[in-house]
Amino acid sequence: MENQPFTVLFFGKTGAGKSSTLNSMFNFNLDVGAAVAVTKVPKPICLTSLDYDLLHHKQIQVVDIPGIGESIEADEYYLPFYKEWIPKTDSLVWVTQADTRAYKRDQIFLLKLLPLFHPSLNFTIALNKIDYFGVNEDEKGFDTSSKQPSQDQLNRLPEKIADVYQVFDSIIEGKVDFKPEQVIPYTSFYGWGLDALKQKILTRR
Repeated sequence: MENQPFTVLFFGKTGAGKSSTLNSMFNFNLDVGAAVAVTKVPKPICLTSLDYDLLHHKQIQVVDIPGIGESIEADEYYLPFYKEWIPKTDSLVWVTQADTRAYKRDQIFLLKLLPLFHPSLNFTIALNKIDYFGVNEDEKGFDTSSKQPSQDQLNRLPEKIADVYQVFDSIIEGKVDFKPEQVIPYTSFYGWGLDALKQKILTRR
């Protein structure tokens, strides 16, 4: 197994920003689309030019997999892809959004995929679109000039992370090691938080 690439699988609902996250994090040029699902088959990309100090492997295989929630028919059609890739994945990155409280679809599909998880799986929740993370009318939103969350957003983040952690932990129930610090907020558009996410998903347990 030491000669096998360290496999990182990017998963999540259609439109959550999987492909845009990969483009920003690894300088890929994957097609992206907010209104139409563009990833129809798994797209494995092998990387050999990264800093591997945190890994035992010389290669990393990053896989963009079709998102869930496009339609009931599409979910069933894509299911064999998930069954093929999840058992051989080292790091599963579940991309979801910070600007919503609707995680029911994530929960339903995660429950269906849970039997494919293995104990050594590194499971991370990538909480994208922090730039859209809401605050009250009298509070400041994301600062697009500095490309940083406002202090008001930062003050609210711990509660949001705790809420998202509870949503996913209630489904995982100890199937894999999962802690609140594995919920990583970021924005693929402005780049804030991407370095923290990258370090988390590429670090072997």
